[in-house]
Amino acid sequence: MKKPVIIFIVSVAVLGGVAMVMGMWLGGDKPGSFSFQASRSGGEETSTLLSGEQRPQNLNTPPQPAAPAGTDSPLLPLAPSNVDAAVSMRESFLHGDPNAPKLYRDPTPQEQATPEEIADPKLYAMYEARQDMRLKKAYVAAAETEIPRLQQDIAKARAMGLTKEQIAEGEEKLRRIQAMRDQLMSEHPEIGRQ
Repeated sequence: MKKPVIIFIVSVAVLGGVAMVMGMWLGGDKPGSFSFQASRSGGEETSTLLSGEQRPQNLNTPPQPAAPAGTDSPLLPLAPSNVDAAVSMRESFLHGDPNAPKLYRDPTPQEQATPEEIADPKLYAMYEARQDMRLKKAYVAAAETEIPRLQQDIAKARAMGLTKEQIAEGEEKLRRIQAMRDQLMSEHPEIGRQ
């Protein structure tokens, strides 16, 4: 054997022995048990790291946190479940999460690029321009229906006595939608000629 291999084996054996001796020293008579106990004068044993309630009594079960009543503590224990996490994850992957909000799917069929458009960069640029214009028209159409609804919501918020900050948030949203609609219509007058 080569000298470095022998040195490595001896080092591992020495470290293993030191770990075993430290474990017996810290854990008393039980090899492999570590209690972190230290004795003081008079034979009184106390914990050097954890005290009283902090020290776990049974390491096989996790401690139950005590949450104050009426709080939304993330440490509260979950209700026991007999659903396997791996099965649940697989089902969500295959079929989606039943608790997720439904996504809006545009019912109109999407225009696909033709093979000629894909092959010719100029034709493909024209295809992209049509798609971009379609998106801008859809934004303006959606803004036309959303703006009156937001104005009604702001009026209701004022009548209900919501704070000025909450009302200002709605007004800012309305202002931005109107500004984007106006910008799109000024940059592309053909949008208004639907």
